Amino acid sequence: MTPAVERLVLATDGSDNAVRAADHAIFLAAAFGAELHAVSAAGAPDRTIARLADSIRAKSAVEAEEAVATVTRKALATDVPTKTEVVDGPPAKVVVDAGRDADLLVVGRHGHTGLGRFLVGSVTERVLEDPPAPTLVVPADADATPDYETVALLVDDSAVGRAATTMAIAVARATRATLEPIAVVDNRFTDAPGLRRALEDEARQLLKEVAVEAARSAVESTVTVRTGVPAAEFLDHADKTGADLLVVGTDAARSLDRHLATSVARRVVRQGTAPVLVVPKRVVTDGN
Repeated sequence: MTPAVERLVLATDGSDNAVRAADHAIFLAAAFGAELHAVSAAGAPDRTIARLADSIRAKSAVEAEEAVATVTRKALATDVPTKTEVVDGPPAKVVVDAGRDADLLVVGRHGHTGLGRFLVGSVTERVLEDPPAPTLVVPADADATPDYETVALLVDDSAVGRAATTMAIAVARATRATLEPIAVVDNRFTDAPGLRRALEDEARQLLKEVAVEAARSAVESTVTVRTGVPAAEFLDHADKTGADLLVVGTDAARSLDRHLATSVARRVVRQGTAPVLVVPKRVVTDGN
């Protein structure tokens, strides 16, 4: 069943990186026919020194109003229904709380060398520790005029992996993109040749099921199986296919270690040059 994306939340602080994220949020809201809710935090980050908190809060309130106004101006050029909100509170908490009611959360990511402001830097990292909803992370150097033609998907057979597949197909269908799913057999845990072949056979069967699901939604797909380190192979696959969007679940690569599984998604987010959609376990446990 294709998930409905009716409410898309954009977290913004008005920085150049957040403005880039707004471009992608508006594009996806238009593709899905969704309502866009832009939210900005007017508060000091957690653990801010008390004597600095008031001055930071006053400055951030002004910046937050300007940030949501920028989104409104951008959205006026489209037919996307848009609401804006400035919330008093620490940025990370504001973003997570806003994302709980979202079908899709969009945040910015600073460049590989830039420090960024608190929304697009450390706050995005904290949001990804336990994403409140499927979360699109848009890098600073992403295309300002998004047009998703190719969606790369890291496939695995966990419940979250299946949710990521469904989400990737939904985005591909809405944007008329081609789906490029890849299953990676982790060679760090497959020393025996017989075991590796068995896992590769399982991966091919899993990809066949993904292709059938995509076809039911009228989405074209080309499947790939590789053996190697999941994050590295997925990033290379995305680069070679020219992917405009990468989709990964937080339990990617069938890892038995929660922290290792999370690190696959995080490495993809940190090193990918295209926007990355991270699908969390919460989607499954909440029954969405």
